[in-house]
Amino acid sequence: MRRDKELVGKLAAAFNANETDPRDLIRLVGQTLRARWCELTVGTRTYEWSSPRGRAADPIRCALSDDPEIVIAISPPSAMLTPQQWQPLLILVEPLAYTEAKEQAQRLRNDAVRRLDDLRWRASIDMAQERRRLERDLHDGAQHHLVAVQLAIAVAEHQQGETGELERRRAARSQLDSAESVLLATARGVLPRTLADNGLSGALHALSESGISVHADLPRLMPAVESALYFTALEAVSNAQKYAPGARINVDALMKGDRVTVSISDNGPGFIVRKDGVGGLSRLAQRLQAANGVLDVQSAPGKGTRVSAWIRY
Repeated sequence: MRRDKELVGKLAAAFNANETDPRDLIRLVGQTLRARWCELTVGTRTYEWSSPRGRAADPIRCALSDDPEIVIAISPPSAMLTPQQWQPLLILVEPLAYTEAKEQAQRLRNDAVRRLDDLRWRASIDMAQERRRLERDLHDGAQHHLVAVQLAIAVAEHQQGETGELERRRAARSQLDSAESVLLATARGVLPRTLADNGLSGALHALSESGISVHADLPRLMPAVESALYFTALEAVSNAQKYAPGARINVDALMKGDRVTVSISDNGPGFIVRKDGVGGLSRLAQRLQAANGVLDVQSAPGKGTRVSAWIRY
């Protein structure tokens, strides 16, 4: 009997006996074809059988299916069958390949869910800290100025008609302007009106002032992308002003291919970047990661600093 027909009969018997474990099938193939070694690849898993004589040199391979991937390898090459003759084996292992692919997809999904849950947890921590920062800023900043305005108005009302009334009104108006500035600065850390109305380009151009040069010409992007890149730029500019006073700051934003990039550079004193590669901006890095983005910080003493954030869009 031809070996291929003998193999068909044994594979049919294995199917009827519900003996379709890939390890048993590859052993059956090797023994029936009088091979020295054979290997069956099903998706990401590999099953191998070897005779006592061991593997001979230069085995030959045959792809039985591309999707899902099923490959048979055998040695010596003379034991190899044609793709048509391998069809009975393919019929038996193809369902296993689909099952393995489904399990692999489920594992990837579970990993993605765990990463997403971790990012959500970090985001909730960030939101709580941001809320406490806003409460502190409102209490220490805006509330202080508003109380001062109330006192100034009370004094002005009490001393109405007395000498210096005009000066007291001017002082109250000045304190009211200060309170408004503090409130605007605090709100700026929540969601700037210009970001909602004019997009990332408009919001970045609004950062332009003496010592800050902005070059940005971007289309409107998804709100999450615009927000993540804007707050990265805002924090980087703030850090440059704080740690490199008097330095020239450049903000550049561009879209090239499927990537949106915002870079903030300064010619300040620079610093040694920590091993994590993001300096003290780990929370911004996590925020970008949640938007499928990456943060990179390049700096060295005497070399200035460049903070780059990009998101694939």
